[in-house]
Amino acid sequence: MPHALFFLPFRAQVLIFFAVMGKFKRMKNRTLAKVYTKIPSLVDLYAKGADLVVNTTTPFTPLSKPLKQCQLALVTTGGIHSKDQKPFDMADKKGDPSYREIPSEIGIEQLTITHNYYNHTDALSDPNLVLPIEPLRRLLHEGLIGSIGPRFFSFMGHVMGEHLKTLTENTGPEVAAALVTDEVEVAFLTPT
Repeated sequence: MPHALFFLPFRAQVLIFFAVMGKFKRMKNRTLAKVYTKIPSLVDLYAKGADLVVNTTTPFTPLSKPLKQCQLALVTTGGIHSKDQKPFDMADKKGDPSYREIPSEIGIEQLTITHNYYNHTDALSDPNLVLPIEPLRRLLHEGLIGSIGPRFFSFMGHVMGEHLKTLTENTGPEVAAALVTDEVEVAFLTPT
């Protein structure tokens, strides 16, 4: 007896196939994230074959005034964005070198994550793990920082191949220029 799937139109069969493959890919990536978390030495092995950018030209720049007088902003590689923004591109195996601009006054409940390369179950239940907005606001309230910049920036942390050039030569410098325009003196990076 033929399987019921074969009686569906070809287009429906193709859509079902890609839906199943997408779910398989997410399961595979979540499983790898769990394995890498439990066996960190595997990350080192993976990194040996990965396209890595090593920055040797940016000098350490000490703060010229106390942190309680500085304006801070957040930058993350956690793939977080507001629910009404375009998700990061998960179809491209080399990642997505674009970024999302997030207003600093956004409510934490307005955020979501598009990133298949780490297990973000906990981060979805508390986005502060990836973009610590509420802890930053507490620091402001306690007088430990001077102010919060008008916007934060989010990248997808999985960027490889030719997209590295786009990230290092275009989108990264765009975000750096935006932070300078905003008069941000300290950018707190939360990598995933």
